[in-house]
Amino acid sequence: MDKANLESLLYSTAILTFEDLGFLLPDDTVSEEQAAAPLCASARIRFHGPTEGWLCIRLYGNFLPEVTANMLGEDEVPSMEDQADALGELSNVICGNLLPAVAGLEAVYNLDAPDVQVGGGVPPAPEMPLASSCVVGIDDGRVELDVHDVAMAST
Repeated sequence: MDKANLESLLYSTAILTFEDLGFLLPDDTVSEEQAAAPLCASARIRFHGPTEGWLCIRLYGNFLPEVTANMLGEDEVPSMEDQADALGELSNVICGNLLPAVAGLEAVYNLDAPDVQVGGGVPPAPEMPLASSCVVGIDDGRVELDVHDVAMAST
């Protein structure tokens, strides 16, 4: 799969996940306000199967409490623990939907537990080639997604 198709799949998977799980409407473009938003949380998840790699997600802005409350069906501001769990679940769903779209429904992958940082920390970047990345505008911020995979990067 070429990089353009992989980027398109990553982008559409992220948009559908934030719409379906978080009840948020991502923007087609990133505004100046969204581009300037500070980092608030990040997650990375390792996958193993026909290919090996990582999915990394960085959230900028202040929408993680909203998406978490939407996912939980609550009106109150969720705890930091709930926000971390929600980001971990978002990363699981995005990765779990992206991999079959890339490798086919017969491919079997295992996902490690996500490494989540809430409050601005960023897990170290994987020491693998970047296969694809995309940016999705959401509310007052944005989501940046990267896929690191040797096999996908070489196609």
